[in-house]
Parts: sequence; structure tokens; C-alpha cells
Amino acid sequence: MQAGADSRGGYNAGGNINYSSGKLDAYASLNYRSHKRENGGKTYTQYFGRDSYQLQHSDGKREHSNLFARAGLTWHPTAKDDIYVNLSGMFGGGDNKTTIVANSGTLSLMDVASRRTRITDGKNEPRMYNFEGGYTHRFADNHFIDLSVNHNIWGMENKTSYDQTVENLLNGTAADTYQFQKNKVNNRSTEVKLDYENKLSENARIEAGYSGRFSNDESPVFTYTDKAHTQIDAQLFNRFIYKQDTHALYGTYSGRINKFGYQVGLRAEYWRTKTRSFDWAQENGGTAPAYTDKDFFSLFPSLFLSYSMNGGHELQVNYTRRLRRPWGGQLNSFSNITDSTNISFGNPDLTPEYSNAYELNYIKNWEAHTLSVSAYYRTTEDVIERISYNVGNIMYTTSENVASSNSAGLEIIGKNRLFKKLDLTTTLNLFYYKLDGFNYTINNQTITGQADENFSWNARMTANYMLPWGITMQATGRYDARRIVAQGHRKASYSLDLGLRKSFDEHWSLSISGRDILDSRRWHTVTGDGNFSRDAENWHGGRTISATLTYSFGNMKAKRTTKKPSENMNNYNGYGEEME
Repeated sequence: MQAGADSRGGYNAGGNINYSSGKLDAYASLNYRSHKRENGGKTYTQYFGRDSYQLQHSDGKREHSNLFARAGLTWHPTAKDDIYVNLSGMFGGGDNKTTIVANSGTLSLMDVASRRTRITDGKNEPRMYNFEGGYTHRFADNHFIDLSVNHNIWGMENKTSYDQTVENLLNGTAADTYQFQKNKVNNRSTEVKLDYENKLSENARIEAGYSGRFSNDESPVFTYTDKAHTQIDAQLFNRFIYKQDTHALYGTYSGRINKFGYQVGLRAEYWRTKTRSFDWAQENGGTAPAYTDKDFFSLFPSLFLSYSMNGGHELQVNYTRRLRRPWGGQLNSFSNITDSTNISFGNPDLTPEYSNAYELNYIKNWEAHTLSVSAYYRTTEDVIERISYNVGNIMYTTSENVASSNSAGLEIIGKNRLFKKLDLTTTLNLFYYKLDGFNYTINNQTITGQADENFSWNARMTANYMLPWGITMQATGRYDARRIVAQGHRKASYSLDLGLRKSFDEHWSLSISGRDILDSRRWHTVTGDGNFSRDAENWHGGRTISATLTYSFGNMKAKRTTKKPSENMNNYNGYGEEME
């Protein structure tokens, strides 16, 4: 059992219980969480063709409460067979409120001609249900087959009002507008997996399987212009339907000959997507739009070679081909009008991006230290990036397969145990990145991006230190240097998190953590083309201190006798779908 609270007024409580016997294992958990978060931003935009500018500030608050429930049962009818069922659900709701104030004027005069104040007040109610069932048969300790079926239902109803006042500061007049938007997200997906693994000998292993995923999303959106919610804005109506079926077969063979190790793998994947978006006329008796129907087939090979040398030295050579698919929000053509002058929408024509990665690794182990040095080169096709363009004084943002990119770098990882009390894990990544130029026409607007390249780096350090009185301290710091993005660059950022943990006995423990101690976790991006220039800084969360008290009883380390159905697939993302 555990309970906790944080400095922003959030709190949580929950409990877990496990039961294990020779024939039956079971678990259940119930957790409640209420959290409060703040967010904000500052954006300065110049519109060169119209000699105008806009300086905007936003402040938001988010309060959400959710109840999470999980339960599972595993039956062992024989010593070699397991049948398992897992159920989970999430229920909750919350409020979001954002205030945006924007001053506009003439760029050459730098006057303030108008002020726009937009207040967004939203409520949402998410629901999630998940069922997982499976069967595992073990021919031997390292020889098994696992079949699992997972069905997930996700839904969320959003209701949001937008109150806006536009003041003309030159003549003292003002105009008010109102909008109310109702959006209901419905997602259903089913995943079927069959995994087989066999350790043929001490130096040889084979793994193979099938994965099929079938998903269906539907998200209708209604927008009204009166407080009685009777006058619909037909221009903002949208009902988006997205269907995707994926089939994948994979296999790997790994082995070792003396000091030489190898693993070869191949994943063959076929997937089909169907999308369509109804406008108001099509929804109300008009001709239904045709589906945008696309299908793909790709092979994802992988090769891992290693050679162990005397003295704890090891060399590795790796090659993997990967993909990253666009997600539903990037595909949905619905327009987000939270900010009436900065509108974002999805792109149903997005296709996956593909990458090839080549790596040369050197690893050296000492008794208390480990050093890993990796040189890599990666090429990516159809890179998915967010791009922006302006029409009048309104900015539109969407996603596009902009171009190809290349990156090469050196990653250094060090693990050190010092003075028997301090453990350090340090990662330093130095890389060169190049993004090709692009030119697209979207909604009769031409969007361009110049080819760009730069050298960048990032570093991360995690330190674990044993303080007096049995207190464990952990500190994690991160720094990301400036790097390029489509149409611009992202400025450097840094952050620091701290944590303390104290176990009083075998039952009671207390954890205190500080997230974003320096209040510096922000995203600062500069973008533009020949028509506009934008400097935007955004943040969410902020500095938060939390404390959690945990009480454990009985034997909480129950042995798990079945393999998680999703665990096996994670081993193959190197040559299949990239998980983020």
C-alpha cells in the first residue's frame, strides 16, 4: 500500500496484493491519483509581408483525477502449461483552463493596435478497458511457445468552451465571440501475438513469431457558436475515421563460436491504413467521402556481430532497419482552435518514416567501471516534422513527410562505482545532423524549408549516493544543445531531478522526489520562412516536490511463472517497429 502528495496539491493512494500457490497465481491493484499541473508559453511572431507582429502569452491549469484498476489470474494446469487472464481499467475526468493574451500591431512602428484575450475552459472524461488472455507451453526451461490476445477500448469525451474578446486599442471598441466544442474519441484495437523461442544449445538460440494488430478510430467533433449550443459551425465540423491493420512475421537466429557472437534477424511487415473525414454536408445526407486507402510492405533485416577479447574488451558491429509510424493525432485533419490565431491540424496523407542504422561499438569492463563507445551513422527517409505557414495573421501548423536526413555521431557511456557509496552513469552523445530542403503546397499555400545541418550534443548523468542513516539519494541531470528542426532550430535546454528514499524496516519506506528542481524544463523553438518568423517558448509541469509513503506486508516478491505477452516483441524493435 502507498500514499503520497506533492507541492502542487496533487495526491495519490493505492494498494497491491499478490497470491501465489502451486496451481494458481493472482494479483490485483487499485490506485487513485489526483494531479494538478500548470503550463504556459510566450510566442513572438513577425509577419513580414504584412508589416505586422503578435506578442502572445499563455497560462494554463490542469486538474485531473483518475482511478486505475488491474487484476490478473494465472492457472498452471500442468508443470509445463500456463493459462493467464489480465484485466485493467481506467476511469476519471478533469478540467483544463487556459488564458491567452495577444497584443498585435505594426511591425515597423512596434505599436499595440489590438489585444485579443481568449479563455479556454475544458472538461474531459477518459475511459479505458483492456482484456488480455494467453496460453504458454514450455517444452523445456528455454523452449516455449506463447499465444496471447489483447483487446483494448479507449474513449474520451471532451467539452470545451472558448470565450474571446478582441479590443481595438486605437478607437476603444471591443467585440466578443463564443464557441463550444464537443469531441468524442472512440478507439478499439485488438492484438494477436504468437511467440516461439528455443535454446538449441549453449551457443545457439532461435526465436520466431507473428504479430497482428487491428485498430479502428472514430472521432466526431461538433462546434457551436451560441451558449445554448444550438447553432452549429458547419465549417468546423469533422468526423475522422482511421483504420489500420498490421501483420508481421519475424525470426532471429543467434549463436556463438568461441569468442565470436552473432545474431541475424528478419521482420516482414504488411500494413494497410484507411482514413476518411466527413464534413457537415457529407455527414447530413451528402455523398460520403471516399477512403484514403494505402498499403505497405517492408522487410526489416538486422545483424549483430560481437567479438570478445582478453582483458574484458569487446567489439560489436550492428545494422538495423526501423520504421516510425505517424500516430492518430498526426493523421486527424481536425483543426485545434484553442488559439484562434495559431491553429493546428493533422495530415491524413502522412506515411511512415524509415531509417537504417549502422553502429560500431567498443566495450571495456573493469571490476567497478564500464566504458562503452559507439560510433553510428543513420539515414532516414520521409522524416515526419511539424511545419508552419501563415495566411493573413493566422498561423497554421501540421505534420509532413518533409525530406530525408542523415546523422553521424559518437555515444560514450560510462558506469562507475566510486568510494563504495557513489554510482555514476554518464552518457555523452556527440552528433552531426543534416536535414534536406523541401517545398510543399498545402491548402494552396507553399511551404519551404532550406537544407540545414549542424553539430549538436546532449549529456545525461545519473548519480546514486548512499547517505548516512540508510538514505539513498538519486540525482539526474540532462543537457540538450541547440539542434535543427524543420524551418528552424530548437534552443539548448537543461533539467535536474532529485530523489531521496529511506527504508525504516522491512515494511515501511518513504520516498521524496523533486522534479525539475531548477524550473528549467522548457521548449524554446525558433522557426520561419520568407513570410514569417516565430520565437516560441513553452513549458508544462514546472518544479514539483512529492512524497510517497509505502507499506509492504507478506511476500511481495511472488514468482512470475509466465512470460509477459508483450515482453518478447520489445526484443525485436531493432529491426521492426520503433517504439517511443
